[in-house]
Parts: sequence; structure tokens; C-alpha cells
Amino acid sequence: MYALALLHDVKTEMLQLNGNKYDITFNFCVQEANQKLRNDTGIMRKKFTNLQKEIDDHKEEIRKYQAEISKLNSVIRNIEKDIVGLKKEIQERDETIQDKVLLSAF
Repeated sequence: MYALALLHDVKTEMLQLNGNKYDITFNFCVQEANQKLRNDTGIMRKKFTNLQKEIDDHKEEIRKYQAEISKLNSVIRNIEKDIVGLKKEIQERDETIQDKVLLSAF
């Protein structure tokens, strides 16, 4: 009976050792996976930060372009006003020339 109990104890201990071996392997795999995820998280965080900076830079560029567009639209309006004024002046001069031509004909 002692031999049976000893045999049973040996089998139980072997199963526990084999189970521990698999537990150790599993724990090692989990640790590796966690480390990889931490590394990936760091990389993704850095990419996110870089992209966020790019977005901010592009927003600033857009603001500059909008200001430039506003200035150029103002210049265009002023030039259009000048054109209207110059056309009116040309028309008045043409009328003055026509009046002088008519007066000189009499």
C-alpha cells in the first residue's frame, strides 16, 4: 500500500511539474505580448503626437492663407473702385472732347 501511495504521489508531483512548466511558458508568452503591446502603444502615441502637431501646423497655415485672402480681396475691391472711377473720368473726358469738337465746328 505504501508503494501505491508513493506511486500516486510521484504521479501527482509529475503532473504538477508539467502543469507548472505550461504555466511558466504561458506566463512568459503573456509577458512578451504585454511588452509588445506597451511598445506598440508608445509608437502609436508618438505617431499621434506627430500627427496632432501636423494638424496644428496646417491649421496655422490655413489661418495665414485666410488672412492673405482677406487682404487680397480688399485690394481687388479697391482696384475695382479705381477702375469704375477711371472709366467715369474717361467718359467725362470723352464728353468734354465731343463738346469741344461740336463748338469748334460752329
